[in-house]
Amino acid sequence: MSRTASALLAALLSLSLSACMETAPTLPAAAPALAPPIPVDNRAKADFARMTGINSDAVAAISGDATRSYIYFDLFAANKEAVAAAPERLCRHYGKSLKTSHVTDPGDRVPGMKALVVACK
Repeated sequence: MSRTASALLAALLSLSLSACMETAPTLPAAAPALAPPIPVDNRAKADFARMTGINSDAVAAISGDATRSYIYFDLFAANKEAVAAAPERLCRHYGKSLKTSHVTDPGDRVPGMKALVVACK
């Protein structure tokens, strides 16, 4: 076999082998931690709407304090714009400003329910 043919064969083999090797899969960003399970909250539904701006029929409970609060809401019944504005509104209710917020699942993973985690400063 000629030198050129040997070099060509070696190049083809290395290309075919490199196609078999994959790069490591990229892992998704870590999902936010689960919120505590949905607590029993016997306050009037009107209080939930006043504190969060989310329609009262969509809020199951609010727990926590001004440092960290959890708003448990029905993803399908809640007004999406109200959910987006709820963290700022809840912090104002506590006389604070918004630090961070994110949506996660409650610890008991009730279907259709989400937990809005709000931190105020």
